[in-house]
Amino acid sequence: MGIQDIGGNVRRYMKLRRLTIPKLSDKSGMGTAAVSNILNGKAEPRSSTLIKLADALAVPVQSLLSDSPRLQSLRFRSAKSLSAREKAERDQLKHDTAIWLSDYRQLEEALDLPRGLVLPNRAERNPAKAAMEVRKRLGIDPSAPMNDIADVMEKAGIKLRIQAFGYKKTFGLSVGESDGGPAIVVNAASGISVERQIFTVAHEFGHLVLHKSSYEASHEEEDADEEREADAFAGIFLIPDEALREEWESARGLAWVDRVLRIKKIYKVSYMTVLVRLGQVDQSLRRRSLVKEFRAAYAALYGHDLKGHHEPDAIEAPVATMDPYGLDRSDFMEGRFAGLVREAYEKDLISIGRAGEMLGLSLEDMRTYAHAWQEL
Repeated sequence: MGIQDIGGNVRRYMKLRRLTIPKLSDKSGMGTAAVSNILNGKAEPRSSTLIKLADALAVPVQSLLSDSPRLQSLRFRSAKSLSAREKAERDQLKHDTAIWLSDYRQLEEALDLPRGLVLPNRAERNPAKAAMEVRKRLGIDPSAPMNDIADVMEKAGIKLRIQAFGYKKTFGLSVGESDGGPAIVVNAASGISVERQIFTVAHEFGHLVLHKSSYEASHEEEDADEEREADAFAGIFLIPDEALREEWESARGLAWVDRVLRIKKIYKVSYMTVLVRLGQVDQSLRRRSLVKEFRAAYAALYGHDLKGHHEPDAIEAPVATMDPYGLDRSDFMEGRFAGLVREAYEKDLISIGRAGEMLGLSLEDMRTYAHAWQEL
C-alpha cells in the first residue's frame, strides 16, 4: 500500500462526512498543511496521526490503511450529475465491492472450492429464449416460481451480495469474471421493496448472460437497448410466458385485481412486473392502460389507492416503499458468504478478527456472532 492510497481513503471519507480540510484539521487537531500533505501523498502519516484522522472521520484505522482496489469489469447505471458527496458514496461502493470480492476469492481458495459456473459461453441474444435456456440449464421447471433466487444465483455460480448502501443512485450492480465474478450486488436500503431487489438480481443476471462483452471494461454509461433487453430477460426469467398464461386462466373466477395479486405472490414479483408481463403475453391487454386501470380497480375494491406503490423506471424517480401485500426480508436472503466465513473460521483457516473484518463486525460483535453459530 502506498501513501497515495492513504490520501485517497482519507479524501473519500471526508466527502462522505462532508468535511473540508479546515474542518478535518479542527476535528483531528492537525494543521491544515499537514492534512493537505497527506491527501496529496506528499507525507506518510505516523501511527499517532492515523489514529487522530480515524477518530475524526469515525472509521477504524484499518479503513485508512486498506489498498484501493480497482474493478475493471464493473457495470451499473448511475445518474450523470452527482454531487461531491454522491461521488464519494459511489466510490465507496466500488471500494467495498472490490474488497468483498477479494475476500470471497480468498475464502474459496482457502477452502479449495470449485467454481460452479453454469452460464453459457454464448447465450441466445434474444432475451426470451436466453431466459428459458438458462432456466433449463439450472434445472428449473419452465413454469415453476423462483422460490429462492439467491439459491438460484449460487447454483449459477453468481456471487450475490444484498447490502444497504449509502449510494442511492442505483438499485444494483454487476461485476464480470475478470474481477472474481460474476457477481451481483443489490441495494437493500430502506425504501427499496424486496420485490424491486429480486427484480434487480434478475435484471443484472440478464446483463451477465446477454451482454458479456460489456464487462470487458468498467462503465456506468447506460445503453438503452441493453437495459430493455435485461428487463425483458428478467421478466421472463421470473415469470415465463406459459406459466403466466396458466396462472392467469386458473384464477379467472377472481376479480382481475386479485388475479394480479395472486400471481405477484406466487412468483415473488411486484404487481407492476405482473402487469408488464400480462401486456407482453396477451395481445388484447397490450393495448390497454393496465397500470391506470389496476390502480383504479384496486382503490374501488380495497378502499385505498396505491400512491407510492410503484416501480420507478428512471434512477432519479422515487422508490416505492412497499408493494401491496408485499414480501419481507425473509423472502430474500443470502447466506453463502457468511457460511464460507464460518467454515474457514471453524477450520482455523482465518482468525476470529479476520472473520469479523470480512463480515463487517467489530471483534466484540464477531465473538457474539460466533457464539450464535454454536447455539443450534
